[in-house]
Amino acid sequence: MSQQQQNEGADERAGQHSDGGRRLQQIWNISAVIVAVEAVAVLAFLVNALVLGQFRSVAADLTLVALFAASAVWVGYTAFRLRKGLRWARSSAIFWQTAQLFIASQSFTGRGGNLFIGAFLAVTGVAVLALMFSKPVLKHAKEQVL
Repeated sequence: MSQQQQNEGADERAGQHSDGGRRLQQIWNISAVIVAVEAVAVLAFLVNALVLGQFRSVAADLTLVALFAASAVWVGYTAFRLRKGLRWARSSAIFWQTAQLFIASQSFTGRGGNLFIGAFLAVTGVAVLALMFSKPVLKHAKEQVL
């Protein structure tokens, strides 16, 4: 095989990889944006609870503030690293979405349920899970193992 044929073959493979790579990067970016919005929502929920005085005691206030703040930071960092397609970020996003779907179910049926919050949690949770289990992402995850 001549050098020119080898170069053309390499260029063709790179072109196929770049199209798949662009699609994969789009999935990572969309997922990251959705997860980042969820992180902002966690902070908004915390601020809302503080402003409305929903917390009842100083110990509960401090514990819940720390919990919500840590959750927002964790989810925000997951969104940031998800853009790079890191394996742990994908796992973190999947875990967060499954937990979020549980919370969504309670938002529809639980005491003090809120349809808007439940719908937001369900829609974003299903969207990110669908993206995380899409063919390009699964292929990328499989390649990372090998």
